[in-house]
Amino acid sequence: MIIMRAAPAIIGVIIIAVAIFFIVPMAAGGSTNVCQALEKHDVSQTAANVTGTNSGPVHDVINSVGQAAATGNIAAQKEANEHPNTPSAVSCAASYWQSL
Repeated sequence: MIIMRAAPAIIGVIIIAVAIFFIVPMAAGGSTNVCQALEKHDVSQTAANVTGTNSGPVHDVINSVGQAAATGNIAAQKEANEHPNTPSAVSCAASYWQSL
């Protein structure tokens, strides 16, 4: 009987967790596609690694060009190759969270 009353709450928590898993990367990346969000995140990380800082004119140019070119196709293909039995949206979201 107690389980029956708790089931809607448990289902609600699961739905919220799944939504956060996918929505936060897209919101942070300013995209409508989780693979594009991963690609934009990777571009930002690469720009920081190349320049050694998160600001400055060289960083900004590298980041701006990379952000403009980030469509999500490269990340989706990479994830499909690395995780062939997992939908690319799921593996892109998982890789995004792992990279934080």
